[in-house]
Amino acid sequence: MPYCESCGEEIKEGAAFCPSCGEKQQQSERKSESKGDEGLFWTAKSKVITSRPVVTQITMLFVISCLLVLAFMFILDVDAGLAATPFILGIMVFFIVLGLIIAAAIQFFTKGGPDTDFAVTKKGIGYRAGKESKAINRATLAGTAIGGSLAGAGGSMINISREMDFMSWKEMRSITVYPRERSLLFYRKMLISPFVLYCTPDNFETVKGLVRKYAPGVPYKEKRW
Repeated sequence: MPYCESCGEEIKEGAAFCPSCGEKQQQSERKSESKGDEGLFWTAKSKVITSRPVVTQITMLFVISCLLVLAFMFILDVDAGLAATPFILGIMVFFIVLGLIIAAAIQFFTKGGPDTDFAVTKKGIGYRAGKESKAINRATLAGTAIGGSLAGAGGSMINISREMDFMSWKEMRSITVYPRERSLLFYRKMLISPFVLYCTPDNFETVKGLVRKYAPGVPYKEKRW
């Protein structure tokens, strides 16, 4: 196992970032640059409100949460579940709209979305949140904790735990490309923690080529709308 050049912890072979300290592995980057076709590292804006995958995930998060609450109430008491259904659906719509407003505000104030480091290597894909995303996550956690919102604090902690991630090619279930947004959405076989690679105008085609090269057996499709 190789070791992180910053903190000395063991890391996966070919990992772009250290899972312990989050530092980019310069040795891997130099190797990719020298050979030209083994990997690519770049920084791009992570779109929020104009990203269909992000909007879909925000919507699904609140829909699933509310459906689970309703199912639990119906299990306890059918009459209580029927009586609470309009109220819970109203809360669901409120939080979906609120989440989209917050997403729009984040994208506006960060001038297109928070900066994020991305990587495509022979071992898989990865990303690491930039300073803007980290600051937003911690400010949200502090605000929701002070406001007494356990759900909001829990969501913020989930976001903090996902400030860095890596997915090997063997873990992938499917890949969806959004040409208009220059993004690629990856789903795991375990159906958890999908994430998006956002590309620049200059490297979008290169990233797609590397993904097709390293994951030829993974179902791949491009959206035309």
